[in-house]
Amino acid sequence: MFEKLKERAEELEDSGLQIHLSRKKKIMIRNRYRIIGYMNDFLLGILYMIGSILFMTDAERVLATSFFLAGSFFMISRAFIHIARDIHLKRFSKEDFQGNNY
Repeated sequence: MFEKLKERAEELEDSGLQIHLSRKKKIMIRNRYRIIGYMNDFLLGILYMIGSILFMTDAERVLATSFFLAGSFFMISRAFIHIARDIHLKRFSKEDFQGNNY
């Protein structure tokens, strides 16, 4: 048992650069999804704000409701963005895990 642990520790030392690169890639993936999430949240806020302004004025209610509906679409897409990020990171972790022969 200790021999296997020792072998794995030596493998980790040999592939130190590979682990460092995988961390950089994970950070890059997280940052990309974070930017997508920020843009989504910004559009969500803009659509809800326009919908609220139109709803308070004597503007057409259908137009105001359509902005709320579009905002709801972006609210739902937040969950899909988080799910896509997690799947992407999980897939990357599995490839990294298999590449290190664990």
